[in-house]
Amino acid sequence: MLTACSTTKVATDQELFQNKSQRAEQLSQLNNWTIKGKIAFIEGDSKQSANLYWRQTQHTTNLKLTTFLGVNVLSLSSEDNIHILKANGKTYQDDNLEDLLNQVAGVRLPVNALVYWIKGLKAQHEDQITYSKTTNLPETLNAWVNNTYWQLHYKNYQLVNNLRLANQLTIKHQQLVIKMAIHTWELN
Repeated sequence: MLTACSTTKVATDQELFQNKSQRAEQLSQLNNWTIKGKIAFIEGDSKQSANLYWRQTQHTTNLKLTTFLGVNVLSLSSEDNIHILKANGKTYQDDNLEDLLNQVAGVRLPVNALVYWIKGLKAQHEDQITYSKTTNLPETLNAWVNNTYWQLHYKNYQLVNNLRLANQLTIKHQQLVIKMAIHTWELN
């Protein structure tokens, strides 16, 4: 079993440059990963931020958001389409993750698509990616999910076990802006 851990380090454009199809093929095979970092949700004058822990395998998702003091804000565990969400001292369960997040947190996040987008991959064939002229890596990704428009901007990348993975990205949907700063990628 392959395990890699990386913290943010600066890589040159030359080190990051990679053939688009080669990168897409490598990352499409990456099903087991963990990211740690920070996430911010901005909508109008409202701003919330948390520490982020996201563990993804082929059949499970574990996501935790905590305050800077380590207080649990939200905890999600999913296995075989059974989703359990703990927030505000209560536990919720549903077989539709997007509905569950919308009911509890008031946000309809396309989590199934985010599993691909976080790696800079299309979730659907129709998704549109623009690439950097200097690194050949995704700069933006535009997608329609459930009749809603999403736009991602990939700001920085790092090398993790010869894979080019984003460590700063912004996700926009209508008035909602989600900023992610990934400090650590672990590949298993």
